[in-house]
Amino acid sequence: MPAQPIGLGLPKYSNSKEQQIAVASKRSTANLIQTLWSAANQKQRSDPEFLCLLVQCGWANRAEKGSESNRIWRNRNIAGYLEVPYGSDESLATSLAGRFKSLNFQQCLSLLKQRTGITHYYTALRPDTLTFVRNHSQSVARAFKFVSSRPGDVTKKLEQVASIVEDFGRITATSGRHISPFNGLTPVLSCLDPQCHFPIMNAPTGRLLRLIGEKPDKNGIVSLGKLIGKYDVKDAFELDEYANLEAFPKPKPLAHKPSSGGDFKDVGFKSETDSTAELAAKSVTIRKLHNKLTNDLRDWLLWRQTTLKECRFDALVLGWKEGRDLLIEAKTSSEGTSGRSQIRQAIGQLHDYRFTYFPNGAVDLAILVPKEPSANIKALLASLGIELLWFKGKTLGGTIQL
Repeated sequence: MPAQPIGLGLPKYSNSKEQQIAVASKRSTANLIQTLWSAANQKQRSDPEFLCLLVQCGWANRAEKGSESNRIWRNRNIAGYLEVPYGSDESLATSLAGRFKSLNFQQCLSLLKQRTGITHYYTALRPDTLTFVRNHSQSVARAFKFVSSRPGDVTKKLEQVASIVEDFGRITATSGRHISPFNGLTPVLSCLDPQCHFPIMNAPTGRLLRLIGEKPDKNGIVSLGKLIGKYDVKDAFELDEYANLEAFPKPKPLAHKPSSGGDFKDVGFKSETDSTAELAAKSVTIRKLHNKLTNDLRDWLLWRQTTLKECRFDALVLGWKEGRDLLIEAKTSSEGTSGRSQIRQAIGQLHDYRFTYFPNGAVDLAILVPKEPSANIKALLASLGIELLWFKGKTLGGTIQL
């Protein structure tokens, strides 16, 4: 019987009626923002005032998102951008269609009647944030253009867009506070993303990040993006409601501390493409495969277990089950003579690392390989009390469950 891991204990997305209504409002907001962005020409897309308008469209004027007062507030912002008075929805629709030639009157009127708005961004921070957008308009436009694209690698897009935003630096508010641009800009970035993977950063998602030891920064954006597809969360809008309305367990402190714990660090992303000129081609290939294997393990465990640690060993899952850690050594093959040699090496490494770093013995051992090994290898490791992990496509399987 496989040992049952403690894990993070995260719930599945409830998809309650309240959540469905909130997600529908977010989709209306995305429809408005994407329609305006698609209708804009290149000159408009680089206009600081147009960028500010899109940012404002992601905000809600009051806590009651989607309310009539918020709709009127948003339409007044649109009228301000167009430099016309807001007398009625019909007159504003005429002016909006005149500015965006690809939109007709009925399309504009339909947009203006929609109730939109995602985040109740602090009113006191809005003027400073809009000034910040104007001062960084070229980079903001670049981030908007990038996030509105459809590249094959969604995670890479999140990394690159988040890097652009993080490079802005922090917003200096009138009060003297220095605040992150993510909270003010991620609603519009999420709406512009046609793949709906760019996460919204706010207090609820910040609390969610703390469960895995991440911060509301670029790495936090990427980590939140990788939560999509897990726990029945389908996109960034459901993720926002998942963070806002679900009940999450408080992080449980470990009942023990591993020896020499101060020497351990979080497992970071390993390059799967870079190589060193001095290494032989075969060694480079093995290193790339090894890095891909540990990256896949890191992604699988993200939002399922606590953050992976590393030292001289490949990976350590702290508290994988009550009172015990799991030490993992990754090998790129278990087949043939070379694979058998790698398994033997892993056996020696695991016992050496356990002796060196875990003298109290409260650690279990496992070897990670790319695919299910032979019955002979399974029997060998079972006789030594060493578990096995392998991937079946993108799913992690093995003699234990993580």
